[in-house]
Amino acid sequence: MTTTSTDRRARYLEVAQRLFAEHGFVGTTMDMIVAEAGGSKATLYQYFPEKDALVAGLMDQVAASVSSRTPSLAVDDVPLEEALTIIGRRALEGVVSPRAIGLLRLCLGEYGRFPELARVVWEHGPAVTYANFRRFLEERQARGEVRVEDTQLAAEHFIAGIVGHLQLKVAMGMAEPPSSDEIDRRVAAAAATFLARYGTETP
Repeated sequence: MTTTSTDRRARYLEVAQRLFAEHGFVGTTMDMIVAEAGGSKATLYQYFPEKDALVAGLMDQVAASVSSRTPSLAVDDVPLEEALTIIGRRALEGVVSPRAIGLLRLCLGEYGRFPELARVVWEHGPAVTYANFRRFLEERQARGEVRVEDTQLAAEHFIAGIVGHLQLKVAMGMAEPPSSDEIDRRVAAAAATFLARYGTETP
């Protein structure tokens, strides 16, 4: 079977994720990734010219996984509360996924030696989530469904109301990933609070 460029890229990311978890960011070299994933160093550099590009790629996968399950948020015609529920559930599932938790642990462990890593993870993860939600709010405000003065603050109210410290606790081994029922409970509470504060109609 012929290996496609998509398969090769995914393989590099899969191996990098595991090696980062085993050896840390600094302790993992591009040579180690090539040795396990196969191919050549030149091929690896075609996809990821530097090591932090691998981290960015891993975060992009997390963001893409969330987005692919909530397509066209800005123009979706589902009722506002239902849309908030979909967005909230996918956001929480994304931040407590094994890949996202692994990357957070990587940041926590490597911050002192490689502080730039946190910026890469932020820009390709939470920043994307917030940008998508701001666009969603702008669309819903244009329809007259919400009244929002500061879309970033409103986005933080909603997402933080769902995630809280749960992601950090899971990353630190202090909590297990939430069950489906727990996710539903958290999202429903955050959606009700959000609608009470920003909705133009009584929920």
